[in-house]
Amino acid sequence: MTRRILVTGASRGIGLSIAQTLADKGYALDLLTSGEASAESLRAEAFVRSSQARVHAVNLSDAHAVKDFASKWQGELWGIVNNAGICKTFGLLDSGDDPLDEVLGTNLIGPYLLTKGLIAHLTRPGRIVNIASQLGQEGRAGYSAYCASKFGLIGLTKCWAKELGAEGITVNAVCPGWVGTEMSFKDVERMAAEQGVSAEQFYKDTCAPLELKRFNTPAEVANLVAFLVSDEASGVTGRDWLMHTVWNQS
Repeated sequence: MTRRILVTGASRGIGLSIAQTLADKGYALDLLTSGEASAESLRAEAFVRSSQARVHAVNLSDAHAVKDFASKWQGELWGIVNNAGICKTFGLLDSGDDPLDEVLGTNLIGPYLLTKGLIAHLTRPGRIVNIASQLGQEGRAGYSAYCASKFGLIGLTKCWAKELGAEGITVNAVCPGWVGTEMSFKDVERMAAEQGVSAEQFYKDTCAPLELKRFNTPAEVANLVAFLVSDEASGVTGRDWLMHTVWNQS
């Protein structure tokens, strides 16, 4: 029987690459996006059509919608990849609309409720992979909500690994730093403008202390996820896998 994996935030960036990689490896897929427009775009992808992946529009920051989706699930799941996430900057001294609820809802509470709602359907053995961040291991000024959500997701990873290990379910977190996505390069442009330098110079300076002297690619993150959901990773659990990039800004 083909193993089925649920991937959230699958319409772009890292999530899209994870979905493509897992489809190439023969997994059956359920793919979550935040809205109908992104769901329709995802359904048009060639790999989605060829693999007959099922696409669902579920806003993870809407607790009721997440619980409703999970309650209607039928069938077994081999794995859950909690990838969906948003990043909005807002400092403790900033004024205006605080994105705390939206960020925590999407990045932390949503994955918690989704996983809790589907855990009875997860096979034994099974796999859970949470996409956290390097900023789930260290703080950064102005990123309070995002860092809190990703620190929390790593905390869930370690708790769930202890709760589920005896049942053969492994739980791991992947913690990328800079990854070459459209969203990341928009951040590069914004931060470069704030510092009064070109985007090219900002990228060069950011990559200078990195071992690989570049950003990771979405495919590299996806390959690590593919390993963690595989049989070969049956003895790996409770880990937060930091990828090579580091922040060099305060």
